[in-house]
Amino acid sequence: MAPTRRKASSAKQELQQLNVRVPKDVFQALRTFAYATDSTINEAVVRALVDFLAARGRQEEVDAFLKGARRQYRVALDKLADL
Repeated sequence: MAPTRRKASSAKQELQQLNVRVPKDVFQALRTFAYATDSTINEAVVRALVDFLAARGRQEEVDAFLKGARRQYRVALDKLADL
């Protein structure tokens, strides 16, 4: 018997495709997880990525990157601000 699949969210989001190569045992575990949670592999991967990024303080990393970029390109950014 095939697992039931939840209907796609009614909210339309712009999606990007990502191809990832994983070891066979990881794929099998992912497929089993998706089946056990009545979801799709895609839903499981997206949830894992969202959780991973949230746990890693993504916003803090982005802020730190921007701070460094602003420092590195300060002169050019100051000139562009006057345009």
